[in-house]
Amino acid sequence: MTAPRHVLVLGDQLTRAHGPLAGADPARTVVLTVESVGLVRATRARVQKAALFFGALRRFAADLEADGFTVDHHRLAPSFEAAIAAHLERWPGATLEVMRPNDRGVAEALRAAARAAGGDVRVVPNPLRLVDDEAFDAWAAGRKRWVMEDFYRFARARLGWLMDPDDPTRPEGGVWNLDAQNRRVPPRGHRFAPPPRFAPDAVQDEVLDDVARTLPDHPGRLRPFDWPITRAQALTALDRFVAERLPGFGPYEDALVHGERTLDHSQLSVPLNLGLLHPREVLEAVERAYREGDGRVPLQSAEGFGRQVLGWREYVAHVDRVRGPELERANALAHHAPLPDAYGTGATRMACFADAWANLDERGWSHHIQRLMVFGNLALGLGVDPIELTAWFTSLHVDAQDWVMVPNVMGMSQHADGGGMTTKPYVSGGAYLNRMGDHCRRCPFDPGSRIGPTACPFTVGYWDFVDRHQERFARHPRMAVAVKAWRAHDAAEQAAVRARTSELRERLP
Repeated sequence: MTAPRHVLVLGDQLTRAHGPLAGADPARTVVLTVESVGLVRATRARVQKAALFFGALRRFAADLEADGFTVDHHRLAPSFEAAIAAHLERWPGATLEVMRPNDRGVAEALRAAARAAGGDVRVVPNPLRLVDDEAFDAWAAGRKRWVMEDFYRFARARLGWLMDPDDPTRPEGGVWNLDAQNRRVPPRGHRFAPPPRFAPDAVQDEVLDDVARTLPDHPGRLRPFDWPITRAQALTALDRFVAERLPGFGPYEDALVHGERTLDHSQLSVPLNLGLLHPREVLEAVERAYREGDGRVPLQSAEGFGRQVLGWREYVAHVDRVRGPELERANALAHHAPLPDAYGTGATRMACFADAWANLDERGWSHHIQRLMVFGNLALGLGVDPIELTAWFTSLHVDAQDWVMVPNVMGMSQHADGGGMTTKPYVSGGAYLNRMGDHCRRCPFDPGSRIGPTACPFTVGYWDFVDRHQERFARHPRMAVAVKAWRAHDAAEQAAVRARTSELRERLP
């Protein structure tokens, strides 16, 4: 009798349509799945993030078992090493097939654990990417800087996504990037369609109880819990986004609105990063809605959302693969300030920060402008250690994984690589937040002031950033104007900004 195949399915690769489970014979396949408490504790992940991954894994394992697979599912295992050792004690000498992990270093750790227990691990290709390693490496070869926009155009043409049907070398509408049309502020009273909510079933209720008991000292709240954790729920989330929120996504993509938790953002990063959706099917659904929707989905919405999936998501995956080891230790700006207490408590009178933090606290999620221009922008202005900030993002966001957060926070948000990923630092004063949102009208701080007790902390931090790094950016094509303006301020005002920034590092108002 032929020995069965042994497949290890990781918690961010929950797919039967791709990878080692595609076409697998249930009668001849043994599947190992692991709820690793040790991994959660190592990153001090928020409880809702643990419940998301454990719940999705538990449901995936149960569905496999119902379809005839032999499933070795380890609930609340102390570690992957312990689960692998127990599996190989039951099936001595087995070789575990695993799709190449998304995060660096995981494959080596799994292989070491298996060999220590008398087995082995065989890594097979990861088909959850749209641009394979060879294609990216060929594109990147010889380039001094890897600009996302250049990669996006390459990837879009290569995949033929949203290209002109009459000229496949030309983008639909004749323009590659419609970002300039994605910066509108919603009119007061504008209504956004809410995303679907998925009530926990008996399995997920049990997971929530398990997490509460196992991780009592981890941050965050467990309920409400309403994330998609099955393939069927993920497809519903995709369908509802395309039908209800994609049409308005583009115009208000960069907006900040008080009390609005999602606006028209998709939140599909959650099922995508679990492996429940493939990015290709997401792009196909978006293009289909644009072409068949009789104008209901404008090009700026289809292109803007596709740029996030095909452009940025693919780009950061490859940047992390190639440059991750240097990125995760980078600190080109020599920022070493500790993370302010407000990042852990939300206790601040800054309206935009408090609103974004309340969103994060409730569901472990915030949209990309809150991440980049509120949490990240303030930290950059105050000179927070980028490694500490990356750990904070990774711990508290339910869709956070190392391959996502290291390039996004270290490279894009904090400019810690010195400009390898972005053409300028993503740092701004309160004027940007006032222009793109409505929080300033209910905030005690003045976005136009940089000194005094009512000066906006974002504005103070922005000018202190320019002060600290004026030599670096004095000839920068996009920052030189700010440096020149700073140098024109009198010495007393400059000293007041520096003093106020030091106070803000100690305690945000």
